[in-house]
Amino acid sequence: MLLHVFNNNSIFKITLEVLRNSIYNEIGMKKIIINADDFGLTAKINQGIISAHKNGVVTSTSIIASDYSSAFDDAIRLAKENPNLEVGIHIELDKFFNVDQTKGVVYNWVTEPAPVEQVRNEIRSQIARLKNAGINPPHITSRHHVHLRNELIPVVVDVAREQGIKIIRFARRFFSHNGDFNRHKALIEQNQIVFPEHFIEGWYWGNIDENFSVAELATHPGYGELWREYELTACCNPQLKSYLNEKNIQLIKFVDLLNQ
Repeated sequence: MLLHVFNNNSIFKITLEVLRNSIYNEIGMKKIIINADDFGLTAKINQGIISAHKNGVVTSTSIIASDYSSAFDDAIRLAKENPNLEVGIHIELDKFFNVDQTKGVVYNWVTEPAPVEQVRNEIRSQIARLKNAGINPPHITSRHHVHLRNELIPVVVDVAREQGIKIIRFARRFFSHNGDFNRHKALIEQNQIVFPEHFIEGWYWGNIDENFSVAELATHPGYGELWREYELTACCNPQLKSYLNEKNIQLIKFVDLLNQ
């Protein structure tokens, strides 16, 4: 394996990580959370997520609790009918940003300076709506991964601590610079919040064979859109469960991280 690093400390850290992952892989301790984003967005997406849970490998989902969600009540009903499906919060903040919806990319704030306190209150409001509906979310993710913007991570961590939420989507791949990642990681850990160390974005060849001990795979199953139906098919592929068993990869939920 070629390691493109240029100092001994980096080589040591990366070598240690590779060794640790190799050991986990050899003794069969790989674990994966397969989380379906966008629960509550539409009724067809809700149907797809429930199908991916009942007939496939989805163990967890994240619900949109903002006004952007057109099928929130339907999602709540389905969540209560399927108690083995973990339901977290999928923070949605599109109104604060210029967003390319076709690419799923957030660019910049609509207004400057950034209305951070408005965002804080919006996040609180979305969590409150979910709790008032009878769902206590154990984890936080977000639409377009917006909660992982440098200026928002301290806000999200603060609200998570305030609301008793102990798990967050967070991984090295979301950051361009090691310094940003390390600073936010220290803040998250200081607040006793945990996260899967590895993140996989959707279904692609070799994704679950990547080196990790604990990973989250984010998927978007649903009906009515070709790309979501593709992901639903992938989630429900019977060969996938067989492959996971063969490779000793255990399906877990976010809440299982609290017991490790």
